[in-house]
Amino acid sequence: MTQPRITIEEPRAAGYPVVKRTALGQRFNGAVLKSESRDRLKRADDGSMQPIIKPNGKNAQEMVVTCMTLPGTTSLAGIGDDESVPQPGDIVRLILKGKSFGDWIDAKKGLPDGSVAVGDVVSQTTTVAQVYDAQGNASGPETTDQSVVDQARAKGRSVGIYGPLTLRVPDTREEEWTAKAVAAYRSLNSAEAAAPSPAPAWEPANTYDEPPF
Repeated sequence: MTQPRITIEEPRAAGYPVVKRTALGQRFNGAVLKSESRDRLKRADDGSMQPIIKPNGKNAQEMVVTCMTLPGTTSLAGIGDDESVPQPGDIVRLILKGKSFGDWIDAKKGLPDGSVAVGDVVSQTTTVAQVYDAQGNASGPETTDQSVVDQARAKGRSVGIYGPLTLRVPDTREEEWTAKAVAAYRSLNSAEAAAPSPAPAWEPANTYDEPPF
């Protein structure tokens, strides 16, 4: 009798779309559902993913914030090359590293007790870009000119696009969205508790985010 095949490796389910910083003047507004820090990884010569080590010998970290998209968002989100502007209510991930991670830590200080709660509003607007050379060093001054960004990318250069990040408690006009965020948070936790899934694959570095240096 032919035995059924037992699959050794199964493809990982894709995680929620990732917010991309693809151009200057984009804005993301989201209601926080959860946040967690993790090691930043880079692909080694042998193809494996290895932690990025800081000069002090510690692993570089990044913050992954799962959010419910709020009105006013113009940033793109997606997995790989499948990108579009998320609609209000869509769940996405905001990945913060480098300066953006530091901005998140600083922004938390203005919240009650210095801690983030479900439904708190995170916003980020892209206002400035930095072109980098192959070694990860800044090439020239920061720019607010989108044409400079486009020209650098056409030459295969890595470009980091940045902007201020804020965190605030939702106001009374946002009660409806806060309630939706709380419901999404409970649904997310229930689904994870009922059927824990493996962590989603790490997103490859791309020129739409801070360079992985």
